[in-house]
Amino acid sequence: MLTFIPDPAQLDPPGRTMTTSSIEPSHTQTLQGRRATAQPFPEEEGDLDSLLELDDAETGEEELDPGEDAPDAEARGDEDEFTLEEGAAAAAAQGDSLRQYLNEIGRVPLLSYAEEIDLARRYEEGEQARQKLEADSGDTFDDRQRRRLARQAEDGAAAKQALTEANLRLVVSIAKKYTGRGVGLLDLIQEGNLGLVRAVEKFEYRRGFKFSTYATWWIRQAVTRALADQSRTIRVPVHMVETINKLSWTSRRLEMELSREPLDEELAEAMGTGWSTDRVGEVQKLRRDPISLEAPVGEEGDSFVGDFIADDQFTSPAENANQILLSDALNQALGALDEREARVIRLRHGLADGRQHTLEEVGQVLHVTRERVRQIENKALRKLKYHEGRTRKLHGFLE
Repeated sequence: MLTFIPDPAQLDPPGRTMTTSSIEPSHTQTLQGRRATAQPFPEEEGDLDSLLELDDAETGEEELDPGEDAPDAEARGDEDEFTLEEGAAAAAAQGDSLRQYLNEIGRVPLLSYAEEIDLARRYEEGEQARQKLEADSGDTFDDRQRRRLARQAEDGAAAKQALTEANLRLVVSIAKKYTGRGVGLLDLIQEGNLGLVRAVEKFEYRRGFKFSTYATWWIRQAVTRALADQSRTIRVPVHMVETINKLSWTSRRLEMELSREPLDEELAEAMGTGWSTDRVGEVQKLRRDPISLEAPVGEEGDSFVGDFIADDQFTSPAENANQILLSDALNQALGALDEREARVIRLRHGLADGRQHTLEEVGQVLHVTRERVRQIENKALRKLKYHEGRTRKLHGFLE
């Protein structure tokens, strides 16, 4: 698995020097007219512990309601800059790849609000220039105009790269909240980075909101979609995963209000119209994760779950021996009958295929009437009763 790590060298198009540090710093403007402050972020590679100890409480991130379907910047207003909170133990558990990635993104400085707007504007202008070049049939622009549009397109790509790199730590701060659900942290970061790129492409800077406010929803959506598609052995549709999450959220809320685990009736009432106790039970069953038969049991781990689960399809050696003896006894008993009588007895009493057939069904097989089948059956039973010596072995299987 390759984690998306943008290359800072790609920010400089050929023949030009263009980095985010060249942007003139300015005061941050928000709808409330206040400055947006950011937690200082360590830039030296050796200062990883400081990088990992940043407190998420200073990010100002708020949890989305389970029913929220789209970003609403006007409703949420301005947010403080997101910072990274990750324990050193988590980085060590993930290995050197995570530590290296955190070091890489830690060297990229955070952006002010004005810098975000400038990069978003340059990206928009670059996209417009690129689209004009693609639509050019060859006689729309002269060489000078094409060179100017090409420079604008390159500058837009560089601005997109810079805006993406400056917000990679935002992805980590969101992805770490979804660990322990069946998908590794690096995979969650990868999916979140794709959501971040999508946010950069769709960001409307003229609305006056910070980029992190808008990007948070796209990142969270990408991460939750990845969990829905990849975390379960048996895939559950995305819409059902959202229903499961909503039920879980409601259950936790009721548990806090009632100081006990809510009943299915209470959950159905809290979920609203269309919910019954049966539906609550069905959704709760989907919440259960499958257990591997190879999962170890006990502290020593010398036994597995599969060792304690009986196989209903498997017959023991004793049962196999009884089946063989019973088959031999039946064949010996039916040896007193002719071929047609034996076939009628086998079909009528389920000795042929395990299902007892009706007189009508047996008559269709033998091409006779159901009354004739009844007569043949009665005659065969009288013969078996007369030859008691042949049926004596069957008595032991009836006890």
